[in-house]
Amino acid sequence: MTLGTLTLMSSGEMSARLSPAHRAVMARIAEPLRAIFLDTPAGFQENAGDLADKAVGYFKQNLQQELSVVTFRARRFATPEQIQAAADQILAANYVFSGPGSPTYAVRNWIDSPIHEAFRTTLNQGKHIVLASSAAIAASRHVVPVYELYKAGHDPYWVDGLDLLGTYGLELAIAPHWNNSEGGAAFDTRYCFIGRRRLKEMESLLPPSAATLGIDENTACLFDLAAQTCEVFGTGRVVVRRQGQEKAFATGVKFGWQELR
Repeated sequence: MTLGTLTLMSSGEMSARLSPAHRAVMARIAEPLRAIFLDTPAGFQENAGDLADKAVGYFKQNLQQELSVVTFRARRFATPEQIQAAADQILAANYVFSGPGSPTYAVRNWIDSPIHEAFRTTLNQGKHIVLASSAAIAASRHVVPVYELYKAGHDPYWVDGLDLLGTYGLELAIAPHWNNSEGGAAFDTRYCFIGRRRLKEMESLLPPSAATLGIDENTACLFDLAAQTCEVFGTGRVVVRRQGQEKAFATGVKFGWQELR
């Protein structure tokens, strides 16, 4: 069986610096590109349509490719037929892209649904999924509830995620925005906005079998499911962290999955 790729990106905005990662995925597709943007992670935001339009514009300007929008913003308002229709559009594509929003919102709307199953089938059929920011976090086995910790002050906890790599033997907590510096000197927004203090407390709640995958800003990690390798694109590093110990991989580096287990 030919397996596809899962690419995880860290970029709050559509970044031209990540275009090489998109192109590397597209180069694996021999047939005509059928690319879609799934808008769910930002479905609760009033500007969800603007974010989708921005993704379409990014593909046209930076990649010279067409991108179709698949709108599925709220599971609670959708009929079973509408959920299945969104899943069918994912299955008909060979390049599935999703991005900014809230990771826990994305999980609530996707998990244990035909959409969740469509993601798994897409990868098993040799097609490709690219997830940025919140959508990348949602792909984790263990999801960091960013807004709940960073904005609402909840005590540290993990959320069960889509676990898209669990089938392939990896147990990950995916953390884009690893080197974020928005807080400046005032407060720590590294480690997916939760800062070092909360990172250490969150790590204490992870099982020993899990690893944290940190992805610097404007950086992508391409998982080749068949070869069981990862390749780093962009301007930063990918960091594998387990029980407080880190190993970093720079852009252009390819490494095997034994580093993640």
